[in-house]
Amino acid sequence: MATIYLGQKKYSYSIIRKPISSLRLRLKTPRSFIVSCPRLTPEFVINRFIKKNQNWIVIHSQKVPAKKIYKNLKNLVILGEEYQLQFVKTQRDSVIVSVLDKKIYVNISKDSNKHIKLVLEKKLRPLALKIIKQELELFAKKYGFSYGNVVVRNQSSRFGSCSSRGNLNFNWQIIFFPLDKFRHILLHELNHLKIKNHSSVFWNQLVIYDPNCKPNNLWLKKEGTKYFLF
Repeated sequence: MATIYLGQKKYSYSIIRKPISSLRLRLKTPRSFIVSCPRLTPEFVINRFIKKNQNWIVIHSQKVPAKKIYKNLKNLVILGEEYQLQFVKTQRDSVIVSVLDKKIYVNISKDSNKHIKLVLEKKLRPLALKIIKQELELFAKKYGFSYGNVVVRNQSSRFGSCSSRGNLNFNWQIIFFPLDKFRHILLHELNHLKIKNHSSVFWNQLVIYDPNCKPNNLWLKKEGTKYFLF
């Protein structure tokens, strides 16, 4: 891990050499970033690349949220419903979501931040898939949609996508969004089953399914990623 001063601020960065053809930059925290580069890239080329992009690093690093301490989380909001988190040190890892008393019991074998993150993501992702599938089924019956496989992933910025074969992919963390925004994402991708582009025809059709699609879409662009926990 190396350090550099950009705009009178100290940053740490790491270099990852890969079988790629060009240099890439990714912000990690408000004060660190990663440079990916071809395996044989000289150090001076990497330094020149960083200097060339220093303004971008300084500006956009301010938007990167600070590292989350997961064991300090007290509550978790799922589709507008607030759940109290309770961490318990046990021999086996598990996450139990109690809908009745609005509590999430997190049983962990290790209390490190990295381990808690892995447990929460591993155990909550299947819950997200279940919720998404249930909601999709309701929309399919209501509007006559027909789709293929449904999968969930953890992505840094995308909320969902629709393949040419009619398979649907969603960022599992959209369950942390308000309910209307969550439903907007599902309807957006379902609408792509019939209209593959983002033409005026697409938006005119989507507004039929979601009358608030314009403000919902704007909210996603401005606020969406702020609700990601992982």
